[in-house]
Amino acid sequence: MRMTQGWTGLRTAVVALGLLAWYAPGVEASATSSSASSTSNDGLMTYNTTGNVNDNVGVTGGPNVISYISLSQATSDPSSNVHMGYFKVAPDAAGVTTTYTNTPFNIVFSPSEFNGSTLSTPGAVTISGVLNGKVTGSSQSDVVATFNSTGAGSFSLSGGNPDSTLSMLQNQQLLLVPSSTGLTSVTPGGLTSVETNVVSTATVGEVPAPEPSTIALFVSTILGLGLRRYTQGRRRPYEA
Repeated sequence: MRMTQGWTGLRTAVVALGLLAWYAPGVEASATSSSASSTSNDGLMTYNTTGNVNDNVGVTGGPNVISYISLSQATSDPSSNVHMGYFKVAPDAAGVTTTYTNTPFNIVFSPSEFNGSTLSTPGAVTISGVLNGKVTGSSQSDVVATFNSTGAGSFSLSGGNPDSTLSMLQNQQLLLVPSSTGLTSVTPGGLTSVETNVVSTATVGEVPAPEPSTIALFVSTILGLGLRRYTQGRRRPYEA
């Protein structure tokens, strides 16, 4: 009987050690899975953009001189900033000032491929905002493009349900460059680059991993009980 109790305690300890060995890789795998999920956008994305400035609203004093330049078959790493095209400010006539008051604009982002594979659910996202300020002649502009914080619409880079959208860089407001300023071989005058972030919105199928501290407490408790029973079982023959 005493020997049986000893073996029972030993078996409990062995089971506890087995649980510890089984849980430890599980926690590590969960952490790896989480890390992979956070970088699941690694790779090159191919996309197009289109857009327009609604010059029927809030444009006074002169002709509309601001337009949007779209991108065709552009590529970008979605884990970093994504280039969305340009605002272009054309020169106003000498002495002419064009004023923009909450003039709306829209930019539509349409992904088509990821890592060379055609997207089965590409989706489309629209970034919108307004223009405010003045353009005077060819060298003066204080027009600011203010964006809505998040785009409308979503897309998938994994072929499943749409799980990503676009978010403008924090507090992004672009001061549009006038046509005769910033002339270089790399940055022509009048062009202001637009950039955004890709944000994952997937929540389906995610299972939270148990906290390591909780697992450790559970396993150590079982291990302690098992060793205690085993020690008591070994001690009783000598006490008798």
